[in-house]
This record gives sequence, structure tokens and C-alpha cells, in this order.
Amino acid sequence: MKSGTRGGARSLRLATAVSGLAFMALQASCGEVYPEVVVVNETHERVLLRDVSFNGCLWDEVLSYGESSRPQRCPPGAGRVHFKKLDVTRYCAERADQGVPDPLCGDGEQVAQATVPADAGASSSVPLWFSYQTISEHEVGYGDFERIEIRAEDLEQDFSTPGPYGH
Repeated sequence: MKSGTRGGARSLRLATAVSGLAFMALQASCGEVYPEVVVVNETHERVLLRDVSFNGCLWDEVLSYGESSRPQRCPPGAGRVHFKKLDVTRYCAERADQGVPDPLCGDGEQVAQATVPADAGASSSVPLWFSYQTISEHEVGYGDFERIEIRAEDLEQDFSTPGPYGH
């Protein structure tokens, strides 16, 4: 009878150890091994990107040409990168065509910091950022480090988000 009790205690210890290892493995498989993603603006020298999002991650920063976002852990999966785009050259050319001198056009950084007020009309000197997305889908898996480059030839207007459109 003693040997039966010993066998039961061993089985209980073994089951407890296996359960503990399984629990630790599940915890490690969550946030720590989510893919780490960085987005790089490789569009054009006078194109700015902001509000970049991918697979549930949002980067609320403005990326100038050649700049990369801060790394973020995003859920695994595949999808397009969504963002707002401002072509500073086009914006300044349109303002010049309208005969409206724009102090923002002297410095691209000033344009990047400008936001659209709620009552902005057609004559507003605040630039409109247009919604775009990548044409290609990007896929990330557990434990990956992904550097996603946004290139001029791989973007299209994103009509799945609220406007403005027509640019």
C-alpha cells in the first residue's frame, strides 16, 4: 500500500511540473514573441507620412523621407500598411498657383507640424493629409523582426478610411 501512495505522489508532482511548464510557455508565447515591426518612409524626399498603422499597431508620429518609426510589437498576420500622406512639393505648388504665399512652404518641418482645424475651408493654409495604403500585403509571424519600407511605387489611395480624397 505504501508503494501505491508513492506512485500517486510522483504522478501528482509530475503533473504539477508539466502544468507549470505549459503555463510558462503560454505566457511567453504572448507579447514577448509578437513580431517587432518598424516602418520606413522611402517614398520621396518631399513626402511626409503620419498615422501609420499595421495589424492593429499605430505610430502617431510624422516620418520624413528616410526616417523609420519606433519599433512596436504588433499582432502576427498579414495586411496592408495604412497611413496619411502629404506631398509638400505638390501642396506648395498648389498654393503658389492660387497666388497665396504660404509661410509653411519655406520649411517642410513646419508643414509636418500643421494640423487641420475643424473649420478648415478651401482657402485654409493648413495642408490636407490624404489617406493611402500599400498595394502589397506584408506578413509577420511570431518572433519576427520586420522592416517595412513604404515606397512610392507601392501605394494607392485608401478609400476604406474617411477622406479627404481626390489627391
